[in-house]
Amino acid sequence: MYLFLNRSSRVFGFSTLFVFMSYLLPAVEGMWLPIFLEKLNADEMKAMGMRISVDDIYHFQKASLKDAIVIFGGGCTGEMISPNGLLLTNHHCGYGIIQSHSSVENDLLSKGFWAKNSSEELKNDGLSATFIRMMEDVTDKVLSGDNDDLSVNILAVMAEYQESHPDLTFEIKPFYYGNQYIIVGKEIFKDVRLVGAPPSAIGKYGSDTDNWMWPRHTGDFAVFRVYADANNNPAAYAVDNVPYRSRKHLTINAGGVKEGDFTMVFGFPGRTQQYLPAREIEYITQVYNPERIEIRDLVLANLDRRMRASDEVRIKYASKYARISNAWKKWRGENIGIRESNGIERKKNMEFEFRRRLLSKPEWNQKYGYVLDSLNFYYARVLPFKRAYFYYAEIANQGVEALGAMQKWIKTVEKYEAGEMSEEEVWSALDKTIKGLKKDYAPEADQESFAILMPLYLRRLGDLAPYSITSFDKKNNGDWKTISEEAFNDKFFVDFVLNFDEKTKVKKFIKRMKKNHLYYVANGMVDHLNTNVLPSIYRLNDIINQHQKTYMEALMVIFNEKRFYPDANFTMRVSYGKVEGFAPVDAVKYHWQTTHKGILEKYIPGDYEFNLPDPFLELLRSESFGRYVNEQGLLPVCFVASNHTTGGNSGSPALNADGHFIGLNFDRAWEGTMSDLNYDIKRCRNIMVDARYILWVIEHYAGAGYLLDEMDIVW
Repeated sequence: MYLFLNRSSRVFGFSTLFVFMSYLLPAVEGMWLPIFLEKLNADEMKAMGMRISVDDIYHFQKASLKDAIVIFGGGCTGEMISPNGLLLTNHHCGYGIIQSHSSVENDLLSKGFWAKNSSEELKNDGLSATFIRMMEDVTDKVLSGDNDDLSVNILAVMAEYQESHPDLTFEIKPFYYGNQYIIVGKEIFKDVRLVGAPPSAIGKYGSDTDNWMWPRHTGDFAVFRVYADANNNPAAYAVDNVPYRSRKHLTINAGGVKEGDFTMVFGFPGRTQQYLPAREIEYITQVYNPERIEIRDLVLANLDRRMRASDEVRIKYASKYARISNAWKKWRGENIGIRESNGIERKKNMEFEFRRRLLSKPEWNQKYGYVLDSLNFYYARVLPFKRAYFYYAEIANQGVEALGAMQKWIKTVEKYEAGEMSEEEVWSALDKTIKGLKKDYAPEADQESFAILMPLYLRRLGDLAPYSITSFDKKNNGDWKTISEEAFNDKFFVDFVLNFDEKTKVKKFIKRMKKNHLYYVANGMVDHLNTNVLPSIYRLNDIINQHQKTYMEALMVIFNEKRFYPDANFTMRVSYGKVEGFAPVDAVKYHWQTTHKGILEKYIPGDYEFNLPDPFLELLRSESFGRYVNEQGLLPVCFVASNHTTGGNSGSPALNADGHFIGLNFDRAWEGTMSDLNYDIKRCRNIMVDARYILWVIEHYAGAGYLLDEMDIVW
């Protein structure tokens, strides 16, 4: 299903919105802006079973569900679940924070953490909770006049809103590739403390084997609290801050869900690309994804072996490994999903119809006839440069941590040598970047990744590889094992990095740095990127983006019987569907719910991914579930529904027909990860932790039932 935006008299004016629907179907595809629900989705949502009004979901002037939904940190969603600032999100969203409070002696990742009172809640530097207080369509204002530089209009509009709402922070976001603009007013709280988290054996149960998979048995949740000043306003961390008095918090429904129930996910989906031409989807799934997967295969195998052999390395690399493997597995599922759902063929069929309709009206053909062929041409032109960029990003920015650090040292040294930094400033910058590298770092693992990845980099890029590194490779007979040993064991890396001493003279540091192989490689890769790769990408992307804008406009004009929803761009969205299983492959039909029985079936004593704490195991085996059982007397763990979600929806609440919290979104089924490019109702399901499992773990396992006293729970 799509959103159709009928234009006003201006070519790009989207201030007037109409819906053309001759029948009602479950709009399980789409990430909808809450400010337009009344005009676009209300009738459909109610027909599917929703009992609240859209004003209950979003209202600018009074408290609504929007005031209970937050951006957690920089890339997840969270929700308020008490009037006292209690915030729920995913365990994996808080994983790095939990790790930062962990050590071998006090491993919160392994044993979990529950604050018994406010004094035990843990401070988290840099963590924020962002509330959306208002959203408005400002397309006409942004696109007014003949000014080609939209930034001038955007700044003017933001200044206007800032003057009338000085307590908010504003940004303007483009939608439909710049055919529409929405202003967003935010309130950002910067004192967010860790209240509780189950051990990883619960919060990450199944780890990477089960990641993106269904059936799932993961208690992927963690609890935080938002703090404010005495006037309930945002404030930096201070001992005398008080729990934030929530404008709106979610009621938790512990009565359970059943198949066919209406569900709604409310959150901040990060990025989708639903309107790419078929050719670019071919490039993504047949070129970019496979090459990035190959690199991560090697890095993950190296880290996995070392993490299994050492608890110290496991703790150090837990968050990094999860971050690297998350996209790696998603890309693999995306490729399979596109193939199995005939995603490229479906796009080609749509493009065939697009061209046919173009020819039916001369004015359409004159205005839009060139755009699809031009898009295909420029996507092909940018292909080699994007390949080079992805290899750089995967290896120099992520695969080999020392290369990423070396890039920062090089920039610092360049500024010093240009007279832009004093020696004191240099040491301050070096101290920061060196500490950043050494935190949670195993140099032997990085050394092996360097030795493995550099030959791959040169082999795969061929003539696109930097000439300086190709020459260096020939000079050393392609022996990257020896090169890596020399790079990570010379005086510079051992004495000046791993054992950093500020008494070392700057010039001596620079002299030794420039003799290290890592310097030569990092310098060559960055110079090649900045000179030969990025300028071409920027130039071609500017052309592509303008064509995508025109193509988007053409789609909405030519397919004017359809409704087009905007791609995700980390703005507040609502998606809706229903609780339902799925049958993604032949002879396999997945049930919509998992229970504690599956946890026990997967349990492997001592295993890195499927181990369980003894007290937890005893509770499951004794079936001490209290009032949290389903109709069969089993403890529900997770369920799936047909809500359209993506990255950024991690931590989003799943709400029922009454707007009550019934589950916590944390993943998608692997068979449907291609939904960012091509949604298919037969394969695409979002995965949620059941509210009853969350409450049971908090009350019965963690012994933190006092937290439930803060919540509004209905049965």
